[in-house]
Amino acid sequence: MHDLSAPATPPAHCKNCGAVLLGRFCASCGQIGDVHVPTTRELIHDFLEGLTHSDSRLWRTLTLLWFRPGKLSQEFILGRRVAYLPPFRLYLILSILFFLMASFLHSEGQVIRFDDALQPTSSTSTASPAPSQAARCQKINADDIGGHPDWARRIQHACDVVMRDNGDSLLHIALGTMSKAMFIFLPLVAFLHMLLYWRPRYRYAEHLLFFVHLHAFFFCIAILVVFASNAAHAWPKLGQASDVLDNVLGWTLPLYTLLAMRRVFQSSWLGTLIKGLVLFFVYMIVFGLTVGAVFVYAALQL
Repeated sequence: MHDLSAPATPPAHCKNCGAVLLGRFCASCGQIGDVHVPTTRELIHDFLEGLTHSDSRLWRTLTLLWFRPGKLSQEFILGRRVAYLPPFRLYLILSILFFLMASFLHSEGQVIRFDDALQPTSSTSTASPAPSQAARCQKINADDIGGHPDWARRIQHACDVVMRDNGDSLLHIALGTMSKAMFIFLPLVAFLHMLLYWRPRYRYAEHLLFFVHLHAFFFCIAILVVFASNAAHAWPKLGQASDVLDNVLGWTLPLYTLLAMRRVFQSSWLGTLIKGLVLFFVYMIVFGLTVGAVFVYAALQL
């Protein structure tokens, strides 16, 4: 017989929203009921399972991105989205991976070499020695930059740091800043690209989506280039193969862009080529200005 006087077991509650649990998962928020601090083994298992089994959207998205230019953007525009990763999540994953690898690529070695420029040439070896690095930086005065002494001091300090480590710290700051500057660069280029398509008109969101996916592919190519460069640095025999791969991947970018433009925006080949040429010049100008602004900002942060 059951002891009717025994106290009833209190119902379990969801640790996320506090609702009463009626099964393995909370009916209110969907969180699993058995929540505990995971072990290291469980974390590794969840990570591997998430990559290989649970979220097959990652591999489906990358396959479409790599081998069918513009198809991923077309799918999202047509409303078929559940099977693929969201565009900005895909962009963030690939951009973080690229900038992380790029930071390791330049963690050793000298980025900018000033030593040779500071040495006197053979024809002037009997003349006065070349000025030191500090002396060269001290030549920057307020008159050269508009007469503001504070700016002169900041630029002198930046010059000293760059001379001291051959630009390594400058490049590290620039890489971190560039990842943020892309969030200004992408919407701007998408807007300028929209101006190329008056008839038929496409919404700005479609152009932005196109460039998010396009740059996700660019980051994939850049990741392969950085990986090949690291491999060639570790094993010099791979240097020639790395150069061939860089050339092949470099020519892939314009071809991929043209194919993606034609598929998403439904232009003729002639129209796509003309717009692609205009896009190339506009893109390079805006990208050059962005990189210049990033390095100026990085230099002022030294």
